[in-house]
Amino acid sequence: MVDDCKGQKKCGRQKKVMMVGDGVNDAPALAIADISVAMGEGSALALETADATLMGSDLNKLLFIVNMGPLVTRRIVENVVFSFVVKAIVVGFTFAGKAALWEAIVSDVGAMLIVTLNGLRLLPSKSEIEVKEVKNECESNGEEEST
Repeated sequence: MVDDCKGQKKCGRQKKVMMVGDGVNDAPALAIADISVAMGEGSALALETADATLMGSDLNKLLFIVNMGPLVTRRIVENVVFSFVVKAIVVGFTFAGKAALWEAIVSDVGAMLIVTLNGLRLLPSKSEIEVKEVKNECESNGEEEST
């Protein structure tokens, strides 16, 4: 039934399906899913079949990846558009006879630095890291008290 539905519109709405698994029994579902993720401590077959592998068994990492995806895509588009705009401006000045080689090099290096700094904005700040560490400590202390 699943093979019949794959790629056909007769099976309802066409949305992306993500499968997360770690065992041999999950491998067929991982192979059929649009996006498949294996847990790092799973079977070799699941790890080989999946599109991506989480190195640990913490599903919060998967949530982090899903939430970061649109941010990363947006940042890439911003960087590519900015780079092309800078290049177009320099080419325009060059054809007008207003730009020399050293100006083109300086603008290229400047654009590269701005694009790199823009990409670094995706990294978590120090305060975000500290909050996550405190949260993890509280969760681990709560688990110890309950056992």
